[in-house]
Amino acid sequence: MSLLALACIIIIYYAITVPVENSFGERYVAPEIPLIFPFYVIVSFKPVTLITYLTFAGVVLLLEASRDYLRNSRIRGVRIALVFLAFASGYEVIWNFFAWFSLWEKAGGMMDIIPNMTHAYAFLPANFNFASKITFLVFALSLYGSLFLQNIENTRGFNPRT
Repeated sequence: MSLLALACIIIIYYAITVPVENSFGERYVAPEIPLIFPFYVIVSFKPVTLITYLTFAGVVLLLEASRDYLRNSRIRGVRIALVFLAFASGYEVIWNFFAWFSLWEKAGGMMDIIPNMTHAYAFLPANFNFASKITFLVFALSLYGSLFLQNIENTRGFNPRT
């Protein structure tokens, strides 16, 4: 739970300290967070990278802590929804990376600040780096969640009527 709280603190901190952005999510991509020893060889992380890592680890730990509760719950519908979400977000991950690299190849410049201008947006276009990492997070969590719930079904003795 503390990992999810730390991810929320990072989100709030950068929402306050970087109030203006040219594309949605750019405030979580432009800054660099320097690392401390012994991780200094990596140089730095972007806030969106830390948010993604902390959220994934926090949700996995939360699911693992809820294993006994979930074993006694009806989870088949949730598992099916998670499989569909994994399918849809997997497609979006592939699309985002192809569009991002195509625009970068065409326009050049710094990859981290390229917005998705392939659609009309009501407000700000989404930053490709931000959108790709968040979409991959959704893909990874939905895939992990569906496999986790399948494991629970298998260990409790699967009954197709539950």
